[in-house]
Amino acid sequence: MSKVNSSSFVTVRGQAISLETQTDSLLSRYSTFAQTTSSEQSGKEKKLDTQIESTLKKRQDIIDSLNDICNENPSISASKLSQLQRHKEILQEHWKSFQNIRSSIQQERNRLNLLFSVKNDIAQHNSNTNINDEEEYIQDESRRIDQSHNVVDRLISQAWETRDHFTSQNNVLNNVNNKTLQVLQRIPGLNHLLGKINTRRKKNAAILASVMTICILLLFFTW
Repeated sequence: MSKVNSSSFVTVRGQAISLETQTDSLLSRYSTFAQTTSSEQSGKEKKLDTQIESTLKKRQDIIDSLNDICNENPSISASKLSQLQRHKEILQEHWKSFQNIRSSIQQERNRLNLLFSVKNDIAQHNSNTNINDEEEYIQDESRRIDQSHNVVDRLISQAWETRDHFTSQNNVLNNVNNKTLQVLQRIPGLNHLLGKINTRRKKNAAILASVMTICILLLFFTW
């Protein structure tokens, strides 16, 4: 019975050693995803994660089998018990390494997603700011155009009022001239009288100019 248990122990332990070597290789491949993490888990990463976890669980079953063999054989050697303990320690180390790598990948993924979210928020904010600036610019330009239109309208209105005022004054002057002509035409002797008055004024002005000239000459020669 001891011989059978010893043979069984060696066979089962061989499976444990094979799976330990396989786990080392899988963990080495899995650690590369911590260095090149993407924002979402890829199919390869997910498959490898599942494969490692399954291998570790299978190793736990093998260790349980080795433990049962040892318990069924009280006379089993101390070296085999030591080998069993070592397999348990290696399994714990591999579980710890697996959890650490998985945690590192998730932390890096969370960091990338956070950065991506922040960039999106900044881009959205800048986009909204640009839209608001454009809307404000358009509103300002519209107000300037409206103000310019109002100024032009006032100038045009003032120009029309000035034109109407000039037209009104021109009409008044035309009416005065017409009435003056009508009065002159109705009183034939008035033109003759006005002509005499103008002639008399001219004569008086000539006499006054002569007197002033004589006085200046006298003052000049008698000084």
